[in-house]
Amino acid sequence: MGFIAPAFLAGALAVGLPLYLHLLRRHRSEALPFSSLMFFEPREESAVRRRRLRYWLLLALRLAVVLLAALAFAQPYVMRLAAGAAPARLEVLAIDDSFSMRAGTRLADAKRAALALLAHKPAGESAQVLALSSEVSAVTQATRDPSALRAAVQSIGPTDSRSSFAALAAAARSLAENASAPIELHLFSDLQRTSMPPSFAEMALPAGVTLVLHAVGRPAEPNWAVESVSAPGEVWNPRDARIQAVIAGYGTPAAWKTVSLVVNGRTVATRRIDVPSSGRAAVEFDSLELPHGFSRCAVRIDSADALPDDDEYRFTVERSDPRPGLLIHEAADGRSPLYFATALAAAAPSAFVLDTLTVQQAAQVDPSSYSFVVLSDVGSVPGGLAGRLREYVGRGGSVLVTLGTAAAQQGQVPVFGGALRTSHLYAREPEGFVSVGAADTAYPAVGQPSEWESVKFFYAAGLEGTDADGTHARVALRLADGTPLLIERSLGEGRVVLLASGFDNLTNDLPLHPVFVAFVDRTIRYLTGTEGRSSARVVDDFVALRAGEDRGLGVEVVDPEGRRPLSLQASASAQWLQLAHAGYYELRFANGREDLIAVNPDRHESDLAPMAPDVLALWRGTPGAVSSSAAAPRATAPGAAAGPEDTPAAHSLWWYVMLLLLLAALAESAAGSRYLGTPREGP
Repeated sequence: MGFIAPAFLAGALAVGLPLYLHLLRRHRSEALPFSSLMFFEPREESAVRRRRLRYWLLLALRLAVVLLAALAFAQPYVMRLAAGAAPARLEVLAIDDSFSMRAGTRLADAKRAALALLAHKPAGESAQVLALSSEVSAVTQATRDPSALRAAVQSIGPTDSRSSFAALAAAARSLAENASAPIELHLFSDLQRTSMPPSFAEMALPAGVTLVLHAVGRPAEPNWAVESVSAPGEVWNPRDARIQAVIAGYGTPAAWKTVSLVVNGRTVATRRIDVPSSGRAAVEFDSLELPHGFSRCAVRIDSADALPDDDEYRFTVERSDPRPGLLIHEAADGRSPLYFATALAAAAPSAFVLDTLTVQQAAQVDPSSYSFVVLSDVGSVPGGLAGRLREYVGRGGSVLVTLGTAAAQQGQVPVFGGALRTSHLYAREPEGFVSVGAADTAYPAVGQPSEWESVKFFYAAGLEGTDADGTHARVALRLADGTPLLIERSLGEGRVVLLASGFDNLTNDLPLHPVFVAFVDRTIRYLTGTEGRSSARVVDDFVALRAGEDRGLGVEVVDPEGRRPLSLQASASAQWLQLAHAGYYELRFANGREDLIAVNPDRHESDLAPMAPDVLALWRGTPGAVSSSAAAPRATAPGAAAGPEDTPAAHSLWWYVMLLLLLAALAESAAGSRYLGTPREGP
């Protein structure tokens, strides 16, 4: 026998109250008339009154009421063995739908095993179906409806994502926090070794969750795959392009493989290579015959393994004409255009074509026909040109502004905005120059801080309010005295980058250092959006849809299946797009730029080797083999000794105690009326 709330048993101490009342009850005497007291013998009255209990039945009933009330509040129960009375629990069926489950009939076997388990589920138990890949998605909520559960299992299809057992453990912890019953977690998976997180602690399951593993697929299946492809994202001369691919074998014997290069659905080249046993081999293709624009390319192998979907690696290449650029400078400044044009030609000889114009020559130029514009130490910008430049940036254009001694005379910074606060003439100071003091290496145009160590700056312009406007300006380089040197500001859908010094060798000696060529190359590629364009992405990567803060323009996205994954509202406001499927995504960005992105499954999924048995046993928390049958026997929580035939169950005695309490209260009321009622006067 036990008590749910044993603290209420302390209420039994209230039995002293009836005893106290019965002992203190005063004796009532009746006054009788008498003629004289002279016949009574005088005696002294005792100071101590004699106490004795009266009405024993009434006292016993009152004591019983107090004791039974305390017992009822304590909620007593007894444990009895009840045949087949298992405790209520929640069954959670997690089905792995990651890319590796495409191998053979793995996903079909997993769904068949889940349906067989549901067929043996007791009618009174709740169950829930989850889908496991890089994230855990709830296909159903906890329900007892068998038809809904079966339909949820049947609806699960293969995905291109990578599976994560850490995500499954995190979902189990969340379920355990919100569930009032123990959880039996059934995992139907090929139990890939590559699905494990770096730390085994991330796979730990909380108390109250019992893990039952259902392994599908053969323990060791050989698989060849195109592991990676190295290709340029953009080319101007296709003959200069080189394509390198790596062919990998996972648990495979040595074999010869035919590797094909496919461009826009047509095989343009083939190679035959020897792939060693469970090893890798590289193959290279020279030059590409590409039309202008984006081309859908792929490297394929001839393979007859269990997972044919990784025998192809997709990538895209854009062939484009050299991008036009415009540099505007003062007529008296011949050094800046010379240094800048030479650096740009050395960095990307075929990527850009630069036009150099003076301020007077550029007064009527339309900047929208250029990929980028450079204002090099311009003292005065005509009003019409300044307005066209601001519109150009607002629609997604990019401008690089340098501030030399000529620009300092204007007082206002063109396009970038803001006023010049002061001019720093470091050449007049004792050292004669100042160096770069801080560099934001995350900014694409900066590079490594060591590249700037030997550069000397003799002059720099100080801008008003640059540091205060943190939401619109980003300082990428600072001089040693804290003066901002390289600043970026987003305007509409475009960006303006400001260098607070010039491109001549008078305000600094930057053009005389090797970092100048790298800086010009990185800056222009960043402004034109061609910096580090990847020819291929991995499933579940994210792509930025907007460069600025304007959310009014729509972004058009077409996924590999020809659908538009973004709603009208999302296309006007979304900042990122998750690449959820393998194939080619077509994008038209808010600034009008188009892109074609190739997406491939994570090649970690190509290694079909399962987890080691000892690791599986450690994850389950109990020793023994992993179940691989279609309908695994129902598991018992570790430490449970009783089976379903003799499971102990708690039976409450509260109703019985309350019944006795009611009877005792009624008896006490009747006895009290009998003994303590007011006697009637005689006639």
